[in-house]
Amino acid sequence: MSWDPRKTAVSALGLPRDVILGDVLVSFVGKTQVNVENYRSILLYTDTLVKLQARNYKVLIHGSRLRIDYYTPEEMKITGQIGSLEFQC
Repeated sequence: MSWDPRKTAVSALGLPRDVILGDVLVSFVGKTQVNVENYRSILLYTDTLVKLQARNYKVLIHGSRLRIDYYTPEEMKITGQIGSLEFQC
């Protein structure tokens, strides 16, 4: 594992990781809603899979009857029966 001065600065100064390092933020509202912030693009969208590109990895949301209710360049809301979330290198 390599040393990253940005991560050290974020930790030492108490800065928000998502803003400084571009980390994706994922929040669940029960099993029927996922809010995603700081994604880069939508790679795949079906009713069983939403695949997003984040800064350093991909985010896969598996489920059924998935629907993107809205999205902006900064955030999106996905609803449906959420089964799982996966991070892919």
